[in-house]
Amino acid sequence: MKKFNVGLAMLVVALLSLLSLSPLKAYADPFLYMQITGVQGTAWGGEDVYPYYGTANSNPVTLMCISFSADMDIWETWTAEKENIPYTPQFEEAAWLFNDANTAIAQGNTAEQIADQWAAWELFDPSAYNNPAPGTATQMAAAVATYASEPASFYQGFILYAPVPGSQNELGTPQFFLGYQAQTSTTPPAPYSPGPASTPEPASLILLGTGLLGLAAILYRRRSIAWVPLFVSSRKRQ
Repeated sequence: MKKFNVGLAMLVVALLSLLSLSPLKAYADPFLYMQITGVQGTAWGGEDVYPYYGTANSNPVTLMCISFSADMDIWETWTAEKENIPYTPQFEEAAWLFNDANTAIAQGNTAEQIADQWAAWELFDPSAYNNPAPGTATQMAAAVATYASEPASFYQGFILYAPVPGSQNELGTPQFFLGYQAQTSTTPPAPYSPGPASTPEPASLILLGTGLLGLAAILYRRRSIAWVPLFVSSRKRQ
């Protein structure tokens, strides 16, 4: 029984860690049929940066990628869940960088446009730290210092397109994208609460199902196998 209690505790910790690492959140809208249709063409280090162009249920959308390690091809399709961005510093900083990239484009400041995208990648993917674009640290610091001063209405204007794993029509992995609420608005945004004090409720049924299946397996097999520790990687920047 002691082994089972330790295993169960580790499973719960692992499940909670997975939920906290996932960008998925409650208040989700219906699923959308997505397609990537093009990129602006600005790149650094062989990586295309914001803006990306696509469609959501055939409506044109402008997207910022926040999944550095996932690759997608032009015309690739997938299914995504449109959600309000979680009200956490991490996502609010990403939205701030998204907005600042638009300002940089309007001003013709390509270097800042690239750095904003790279900083947004670094918020969610440690591998983006390996070869960041020049100015990335400056834009990250600006986002950290400034995001909390924005009004609630500012963050209600952004949304998250959370991909459904396995829904892509190619072998790549669908990416998480930020977008504009107005471009695919179907329901009012969730009530706003400030990022630093918020505790968003995860709503990833896929991850929850994985955890419950794992728990069921432990309950079924606990008398015949020894517990194998489960290690869960964490983001470099919380």
